[in-house]
Amino acid sequence: MDTFAVTLSEHSVFGWKFNLYSAQPDASARGSVKLLHVPNANKEEIRRNMPESVLRLIVLINETSDRELMKAYSKSNSTVALKDEITKNVFEQLVRPRIEAVNRKIIEALEQTTIPVYLRKDIANALLYEHDRIYLQPSPACCTFHFTRDVYCLRYAITLTNNGQAITLNGCRHAVISDKPGIILIGKNIHRIAQVEARKLTPFFTKEYVQTPLLSEETYLRNFVCKIMLQHEVHIEGYTVRELHPDKHAYLSLERDLQQNLTLILSFGYGENTRIYPDNTRRKWVDLNRDGDAYVISWYTRDREWEESLIDLLQQEGLTKKGTQHFYTTGDASAFRLLEWLNRKDDVLKNAHFIVEQQLEKTYYTGAIALQSSYEEKPDWFDVQATVVIGTYHYPLSHFRKYILNDRREYVLPDQTVFVLPDEWFEKYTELFMYSWDADDALRLKKMHVQSLTLAMRETLPDPDARTLKHFLTVPDTHPDPPTHLADVLRPYQREGFYWLEHLYKYRFGGCLADDMGLGKTIQTIALLQYVYAPQETESHVQTGAQLSLFAAPQSRLPASLVVAPTSLLHNWHNELRRFAPQLRVLIYAGVNRLRTANIDRLFDRYQVVITSYGTVRNDVEYLRRYTFRMLILDESQYIKNPDSQAYQTVKQLSAYHRLTLTGTPIENSLDDLWAQFNFINEGFLGSYSAFRKRFILPIVKDGNERQEARLKTLIAPFLLRRTKEQVTPDLPPLQQEIIYCDMTEAQESIYHSERNRLRNMFLQAMDTPEQHNNLIALEGLNRLRQIANHPQMIFPDYADDSGKFEQVLLAFENLQAAGHKALIFSSYVKHLQLFAAAFDAKGWAYTMLTGATPAETRQTVIRRFIAEADVHGFFISLKAGGVGLNLTAADYVFILDPWWNPAAEMQALSRAHRIGQDKPVIACRFISANTVEEKIIRLQEAKSSLAETFVNASNPFAQFNWEEIASLLE
Repeated sequence: MDTFAVTLSEHSVFGWKFNLYSAQPDASARGSVKLLHVPNANKEEIRRNMPESVLRLIVLINETSDRELMKAYSKSNSTVALKDEITKNVFEQLVRPRIEAVNRKIIEALEQTTIPVYLRKDIANALLYEHDRIYLQPSPACCTFHFTRDVYCLRYAITLTNNGQAITLNGCRHAVISDKPGIILIGKNIHRIAQVEARKLTPFFTKEYVQTPLLSEETYLRNFVCKIMLQHEVHIEGYTVRELHPDKHAYLSLERDLQQNLTLILSFGYGENTRIYPDNTRRKWVDLNRDGDAYVISWYTRDREWEESLIDLLQQEGLTKKGTQHFYTTGDASAFRLLEWLNRKDDVLKNAHFIVEQQLEKTYYTGAIALQSSYEEKPDWFDVQATVVIGTYHYPLSHFRKYILNDRREYVLPDQTVFVLPDEWFEKYTELFMYSWDADDALRLKKMHVQSLTLAMRETLPDPDARTLKHFLTVPDTHPDPPTHLADVLRPYQREGFYWLEHLYKYRFGGCLADDMGLGKTIQTIALLQYVYAPQETESHVQTGAQLSLFAAPQSRLPASLVVAPTSLLHNWHNELRRFAPQLRVLIYAGVNRLRTANIDRLFDRYQVVITSYGTVRNDVEYLRRYTFRMLILDESQYIKNPDSQAYQTVKQLSAYHRLTLTGTPIENSLDDLWAQFNFINEGFLGSYSAFRKRFILPIVKDGNERQEARLKTLIAPFLLRRTKEQVTPDLPPLQQEIIYCDMTEAQESIYHSERNRLRNMFLQAMDTPEQHNNLIALEGLNRLRQIANHPQMIFPDYADDSGKFEQVLLAFENLQAAGHKALIFSSYVKHLQLFAAAFDAKGWAYTMLTGATPAETRQTVIRRFIAEADVHGFFISLKAGGVGLNLTAADYVFILDPWWNPAAEMQALSRAHRIGQDKPVIACRFISANTVEEKIIRLQEAKSSLAETFVNASNPFAQFNWEEIASLLE
């Protein structure tokens, strides 16, 4: 294996530099080597066998070879000529620095090898001995400067140590390998001198000290001694040296960066005059002063630990550092976010002795902001006293109403500084201002907005006030018992529902009981009615419109309560009241023989519960609005989901002390449904419709704003109670749902595709017309396609062929009838049910039917016949007429003949059979014509159902079908 040696020698022109040789041990003396030649690394086979460390040294040493240096600095090939060609400045500023830079890299490379290094004094001699060996010291040497003044002069000396061992300089052999940083061969060792240039040491290789006359004492002290003290250990005799401990301050300067964004620039102050930025590497400050005739040297050390702790503090408090001294707020780069941060962190900054400065076009208020609040409860509202403290200024919170509602951020204080309203004020107080009005310096708002008050003020209210507010929002642990005869009837979750209803009633808050279909919303409401009228219970007196008498019953001490329900449920309410609250006096106000009179109060005062239909309210609103009911209860309140509908407009005209809605689907199509219901139960609770749309519908539905979504959920939570079957009735029999795909017959398929193509062409031709017109065309056409997918005869009466779905439904019903099961058969189309009724008649199968055309007085007869008669296995029901309120647990099968746009309506239908009282597993079958628009409706249903459930249970909107969804159905 090849042996190598590195030599350090003094070049006649270039000074001290290294060389590498191939070498071999020499037998003439122990430890001696003979230099052979410079290794040839140009050949590939040699390079492959050469260690990487040797290759690294060859490359480095070649950079300072005579050939490379001559190439760079001489026009000739003679080193002798080079002496005449380059000036002393060029040599000292270019040539020698290049050599020394390479020398430093060579020493770093040598640390990674075991190659010996020799001092070669005679270039002609290739034989080197053990005493020529020199050694690289692994640790740096430390330099101490000594200054001594006497009456004659100022003496300067240096001591050098390495690992605690003193190094002799005077009279010792040395060679300067690098000046800055200093690397010097001293005796047999190469020393790296920490932060000292080699030239500062060279005088002391020939003398003990350097002497300076006192004539130039001040200049020498200021320009040399003080500068040496900045980096090195210094011992001084003959002068007063003081270590200072100046006051420390941190500065945050509010400025604009190059992108004109607000930024905080950090700097540190020591004493009165020194300002340091974090990127300054200087660690020590030295100053020279006179005290009479004597000189005083003062110094202090920069407190890096303190500076780093403040940088960490700023980051821990939410700022992000960019570069060395710029700080920004994390996340949103809002123009005012830094100002808000300064306001919130005023105490933190003061405790850390920060001084905030500004270099801006305006002077902004950067101090603390405080809000002090309290409230006073009145019978129907709260008076809220809220004071904003901005420095020495005090304002009522109402002073900033127009700023918050109009999204104005800047308010000019009397001292002309600009106060920026915090972002959180706009989130916390917008609703408070929307729902309140000014009463002197107080904010007055209705009690139904207690949640808005709590959300806005819970952090600033005194603890007793905050705890008291919770009473309005939380059902207490202590509550009244339900009526005695209902105590054993109500299930545990129904008891909780009663407690919730009673709590709202006590505080006169309207509520929406939105339990899943079939969980007993009716009986929970009856328990509340019984509780309200318990002190005046009398013998039951139920009347219908045909049997009225103005003098038939004693007068109630409380006004009557009105229950508004779909026509199909009037008798169901009558039966449930008679069963569970027989003491209550009940009037069914419906039918052609009902009494319509301007003195309707004289009639209603004789009853405690009045039952009527939405249609009756619409027709008799002129009379009904004259009476102020104790409670106004809307069953299946999705009837008023559209605020533009006549149903909504008429029930809004009715007066009541307390309002309650019952529905299994508080949201069917959109957040509009939610606004309509809540504006009925607590008018103005969610503001005007336009304000609600701007604040919630658009941000949630269009932008997916989760914060507003959560905000809306929090607002409505105290007034909306919803439990699902899975949560409260684990003992309910299982519900199995399946989709049965039916192939169309050839004739049916031909008609379907022909109609679809015709519709698509119409749609394409109408693309340039208004969207409303396009929607009309699309919906009308889709309705035709749905009917053809059921049975073409629904559109084309002369169609004489079969329908795939029709035949499959008949076959399925025949099988379940033979096994003794009963089935509810739902369709959106009465015409579809009539086709099946004709087929049943032809086969001799008994059935009953309920549609919108069924007279109210015969509905109960139809229902009872299906339940009671063993040979009636089928019950045809139109989805709209019988999808709500009915209790039909006699059936254990549910057929959905055609998918409806709204999955909530289908779930209502399923709950006619799958509800409390059902003791058999329920099987729901959806019949879908394959490869038709029905399949796409199912996919849209799934998406909508998921969104509806998420919102009602966890605050997420249920969007309507949009234009793109409608168009996709035709693809």
